[in-house]
Amino acid sequence: MTGRTIVGRIAALLAVTVVLAALTPAPARADGTPTGTGTAGTLARVRANGMLRCGVIPSGQGLSTLDEQGRWIGFFPDLCRALAAAVTGSGRNVDFVELNTRSRLAVVASGGVDVLMASTTWTLRREGEPGLVFPYVALYDGLGLMVHKSAGIAALDKVQDSTVCVADGTTTVRNLEDWARIRGVRLMVRRSPTVDAAATAFFNHHCDLLAADRTALFARRALHAPVPSDYTILPGILAKEPLSAAIAAGDPAWERVVRWVFFAALLAEEHNITSDDAAFPKPGTDYETARLLGMMPGFGGAMGAELGLDDQWLRRAIAEAGNYREIFERNLGRNSLLKLERGLNALWTDGGLLFAPPLGG
Repeated sequence: MTGRTIVGRIAALLAVTVVLAALTPAPARADGTPTGTGTAGTLARVRANGMLRCGVIPSGQGLSTLDEQGRWIGFFPDLCRALAAAVTGSGRNVDFVELNTRSRLAVVASGGVDVLMASTTWTLRREGEPGLVFPYVALYDGLGLMVHKSAGIAALDKVQDSTVCVADGTTTVRNLEDWARIRGVRLMVRRSPTVDAAATAFFNHHCDLLAADRTALFARRALHAPVPSDYTILPGILAKEPLSAAIAAGDPAWERVVRWVFFAALLAEEHNITSDDAAFPKPGTDYETARLLGMMPGFGGAMGAELGLDDQWLRRAIAEAGNYREIFERNLGRNSLLKLERGLNALWTDGGLLFAPPLGG
């Protein structure tokens, strides 16, 4: 082999190395800050500001709404507070940003909020076009229809030639139109700019039907219908609606934090750890509970270092909002006005779809 050949091969190897280095993402520190750059990740920024910017949408009682004191309450605001507690140290450190169905995804993708906690359906199109990541499914829901009893419609196969109110900028519109086209059903779709506007139009008899996630329909009927007994939610679903949190793409460290704070609520339910247990852990706590609550520092604890957090992150999240059962029952289930069954949103051990991967390996 000649000297020129050796030099040529070395040059080629160096060129390949440079290209591979350029294509390899820069590693990130535990706090989410990419190494080798001056750009801080979302986790670092949230911790530096001491405040989580959480996007919410008024979806009705139980899901997300303002109380009489102007405080956001419901299933999704509780998830915001759990995340804030884990990351900033307190569930009070949340800046709730009210969004609408039309612009919410663009706001998240542009970094206008740190996370969107709302009735947002996870789809491939939404992952691709706006540049979003959906870290987990918070609620397994389905598209349903509510009808005025006076319309005489008792089943999905009786909705021919009906008028349907729906919020624009949601998957409801596309799924409703797809369902009607496949089945040859003629529907007059009346689009409104917001969920509230669509519900108001329906209750004012501008439409025969209201299309929305079934959970939202139960909430609207229970707390916003003039006379709840005058309305029927038709049995059956038109399309599956996996409702997820959403964050901007490109920050895997933040994605892991958001995902695992939710998984913490599931793990806590699996191990029967309640908000009281997390706030006031008792001496003699069993090994697995003590580990989850970060009571064993240096021995695998709640593995905060893996997320760029301390070992008390899981404990704070559960003390703030409770385990998944507590969050669901308080806002949507037996302890709420809606009295919804867990159904698909039960743990896998109870016949549902929810489970969390283990903390350690």
